Amino acid sequence: MRKILLAFDGSDSSKRAVQYVIDFARMHDATLDVHLINVQHEAVLYGEYVNDEMIDNMQQSLLAKAREVLEWPAEQLKGAGIAHQSHALLGNVAEQVGIASKQLGCDTVVMGTRGLGSFTGMLLGSVATRVVHAVPVPVLLVK
Repeated sequence: MRKILLAFDGSDSSKRAVQYVIDFARMHDATLDVHLINVQHEAVLYGEYVNDEMIDNMQQSLLAKAREVLEWPAEQLKGAGIAHQSHALLGNVAEQVGIASKQLGCDTVVMGTRGLGSFTGMLLGSVATRVVHAVPVPVLLVK
């Protein structure tokens, strides 16, 4: 585990995933290359009133939100001396994590088991389940 894709959505379990990566680097005296990723679902707009400018503004707003979400984990990794890059993306989370892991050459995906979704009683979140099936590399899930 050297080049990690760390999926972060701001949930408690994703915060624990950040801490896991930091602890792993310290315990194993490992030099890691971490790619932080936040994927925002693209807005679906319908109707004749929607124009290209509105869609572009919405997408820029979503990307700004993704960059904002990534500020906290970036600060944590920087404080721990771990090299990292942040990536704000739009689309289906599982698909984008799979694409990013391939494009960035990551050998492991690390993420929390439970995101910010509304199904609080589930042991494993639906996004985490889809990511496990969508990516070509090992996925480490943090409770």
